[in-house]
Amino acid sequence: MQTSVSAEASPLTSREQRHLALCAGAGFFLAPGAWLLQVMISETLSAQACDAGSIHRARPVYPHLHAWLYGTSIAAIAIAVVCAALAVYGFVLLDRKHKELKAEGSSEKPSRGQEEVSRKRFVALCSALIGCGFVVGLVFTVLAEVFLETCSQWH
Repeated sequence: MQTSVSAEASPLTSREQRHLALCAGAGFFLAPGAWLLQVMISETLSAQACDAGSIHRARPVYPHLHAWLYGTSIAAIAIAVVCAALAVYGFVLLDRKHKELKAEGSSEKPSRGQEEVSRKRFVALCSALIGCGFVVGLVFTVLAEVFLETCSQWH
């Protein structure tokens, strides 16, 4: 049995859909992943350098621990900023497409293409918000490294 093909084609090409999926994935998964890796690496390095069993050290065992922590943070921020920018770029593309389709359609009832773009636009917005939120989280994590001593009990 053959299914009928919709008379109205998708407003997005398969290349655009793949590109937008990459942008959304960057915001949803890679920006939070960068933050998580930064926290895991920083906490592990700090714990190994500042604690010997149950004895807390005033100075880290590794001479340039702060440089390792800053390097990890800079790499994580760079990755998260790129991922958040990709997510925002995907949202902007879909927002433009949404406005184009809205201007073309004069009827009050949205077309199937408009609904598809609206759904993808919502996902892109969520991805952009998550990506930008984790960039802000990384900035606050770095501020803790800047204002606290390396082997501080609050680090």
